[in-house]
Amino acid sequence: MLHHSHRLAMRRALILVAVMTMGLALIWTVPFWAGFQKFEDYVPIHTMLEMVSVVIAVLVFASGWNAYSRNLPRHALILACAFLGVAMLDFAHALSYAGMPHFVTASSPQKAINFWLVARLLAASALLTVALLPPEKAASSGSRYGWLAAVLVLVGATYWVCLFHADWVPQTYIPGSGLTPFKIGAEYLIIAMNVAAACSFWLQMRRPVSFNAAALFGAVCVMALSECLFTLYATTSDFFNVAGHIYKVVSYLFLYRAVFVVVIEEPYREMARMGDQLRATLDAVPDVMLELDLHGRYHAVHSSRLDTLIRPAQYLIGQTVHDVLPAAEAGVVIAALEDALENGTSSGAQLQLSLPHGVRWFELSVSRKGSVHGLDTRFIMLSRDITERKMAEAALLEQQAIVHASQVKSQFLSRVSHELRTPLNAVIGFAQLLLHDANARMAAGQRLHVEYILRAGQHLLEMINDILDLTRIESGDAGLKIEPVRICELITQSLPMIMPQAEAMGVTVSVDTLKVDRRQVLGDERRIKQVLINVLSNAVKYNRVGGQVTVHASLVDTQPGRLIVRVADTGRGLRADQMKDLFEPFNRLGADREGIEGTGLGLVISRRLMEAMGGEISLDSTEGVGTTVTMCLPLMGQAASTVAVLAPSVDQTPARHNPDLNQTTVLCVEDNPLNAALLRAIFDLRPSIKLLIAEDGESALARMQHIWPDLVLVDINLPDMSGVDVLHHIRTMPHGQELLCIAMSADVSGEPHARAMAQGFADFWPKPLNVDGVLLRLDAALCRVDAERRATVRQGVVA
Repeated sequence: MLHHSHRLAMRRALILVAVMTMGLALIWTVPFWAGFQKFEDYVPIHTMLEMVSVVIAVLVFASGWNAYSRNLPRHALILACAFLGVAMLDFAHALSYAGMPHFVTASSPQKAINFWLVARLLAASALLTVALLPPEKAASSGSRYGWLAAVLVLVGATYWVCLFHADWVPQTYIPGSGLTPFKIGAEYLIIAMNVAAACSFWLQMRRPVSFNAAALFGAVCVMALSECLFTLYATTSDFFNVAGHIYKVVSYLFLYRAVFVVVIEEPYREMARMGDQLRATLDAVPDVMLELDLHGRYHAVHSSRLDTLIRPAQYLIGQTVHDVLPAAEAGVVIAALEDALENGTSSGAQLQLSLPHGVRWFELSVSRKGSVHGLDTRFIMLSRDITERKMAEAALLEQQAIVHASQVKSQFLSRVSHELRTPLNAVIGFAQLLLHDANARMAAGQRLHVEYILRAGQHLLEMINDILDLTRIESGDAGLKIEPVRICELITQSLPMIMPQAEAMGVTVSVDTLKVDRRQVLGDERRIKQVLINVLSNAVKYNRVGGQVTVHASLVDTQPGRLIVRVADTGRGLRADQMKDLFEPFNRLGADREGIEGTGLGLVISRRLMEAMGGEISLDSTEGVGTTVTMCLPLMGQAASTVAVLAPSVDQTPARHNPDLNQTTVLCVEDNPLNAALLRAIFDLRPSIKLLIAEDGESALARMQHIWPDLVLVDINLPDMSGVDVLHHIRTMPHGQELLCIAMSADVSGEPHARAMAQGFADFWPKPLNVDGVLLRLDAALCRVDAERRATVRQGVVA
């Protein structure tokens, strides 16, 4: 089957070949014209047909001679050189034809046919060579002169023999008798060569080739048909001879088409395709493309987004940047052009323009076009709209400024609060002393005044403490100690703190924690208790007299791995407009006007603390019904609980011959705390593994003197020595040759796995670590370790 790239051209060639084959059959079977009766009448027609053939052959030479300059296939060069020789031989054949003036020697049919046969053999040989040679090799400058020299030598030798030693060539034509067997046999040889070339071209067209194989196929087919006609004529002017020359011209036209398409037409098509691709690329690129000279004059403008142009493109051509841009922006463009003039390229210049649809920012990239030609030097400039990027940068700077202002505010409040605590402590202390002695020294009114002072001081101290707490949390210095905590115990411990106030208001408190009685959450015990007391205190403080507070703890299926604590009250609730300001610092939502004590920071601090511990706090309230506060904390998993129990148990004796086959000791040599934490989290999924962490090579080797692991993970880049050095030290220890060691590294250049294996490691784990991949490789390594340990135990039993 032909390749699809040849099918259309091949279909056309086959149609023309078929028509000419039918014409040959018709001429052969139904002779309707005997040819020219007078030989003199045929000579002008013959000369014209031969000159047409010569011109076409010379055009083939002119087209293909420079094929090497564009790395075209050498087929064009071979045909060009060969058909230059064919043109010279056809010219000699035309001048030597009977009835023509003397061409050096007397003209005759024998002399003309001798030139003819050599020309036909040269053409057939060239086409067969092209058909058989691999098409991939390109023409070269040196090879073209070799092919041309060989052809010219052949032509020169033919001229010498045919002009001066015609008797060396066997007789080809006998007047009155017709063609000789030698002439007919030579024609059949040429036909066979053309048929072989046609078959080869057909086979090559089963795949894409870099030349016009279909046209060459048509050329050799028609050339073979013409040679068939030249085996049939009886006189040199009959109809078979005339038809043969016409067929030969057609075959030359096929040949010219093949060379012309490859050398001339195809490059223009490629140029057109590249032009289309360039236009499509420019349309796809959002940048504005400009061509300017050093004056800043516009010579070309292209943009797929007309809204990025300060004026329509047709109005910019011929104008300078000084004509269309403000002076400052025009100066930026000229500076970028001058930079590109000196360095070849320029990038990074930015300017702001007021366009019809608003202010936009642009970034300029400039490249000098060709060499320097003074003020007429041209430049290609790409102008990219970076407005969105500038807006994002401005937003980022604004956010950073807000963060910085918040930090400054926190630092200021912290300093001020600390300065206030010392005198405030004195105020509270002396007020308490005055109350202690009040029965003896103060009147009732004075006692009440001191109580007001004490109450106000304590409120101020509470506010200062809350401010300090909030500033520490916002600055990331909350001092959290994340550990497993039983939430039921914390709820039980928090209730006594609010019960006196609840009893004073007649508020009933009910607790339901049976579903999570033995569950643990991850968090800071002191801070969770602080949040619980704050929420419970608010539930009592803002409740109605004789109301209820319900505490309910449970697990929720929609949030796996989380524990929910809900505190609901039957107070007056909050309006929708109050909910929006609920977590705003110092905003008490009007409660201060009703005499209810508080700082307005309790919920803010609770929210910050919950977020810092990986939890959440939310509030749902209905006016006149009550409020429900929901706290969500990460639940302690079963795997983590198991590790927490096993962690304190450290085996201080080497485990190389430990008969306990249910536990595997893994030593990880990793200096990065985050990486070590990740490995701990991964190994928590394998509770039977005891993981030991060493921060550098020296501490790892020291630890191995006391605890012999079953598996060692070594980071290649350690602070004190390389992972390879660690491996070499391990191999020198007793039993170190059998210990399974695995390399880890973020350097994955080259062949890291092969490199690690060559260095003596059993495997290589690339970073970033893939959890699933690590688990699979870890399980495989543990299977190997388990097999070796069981084999060691069996050997010990046998011994």
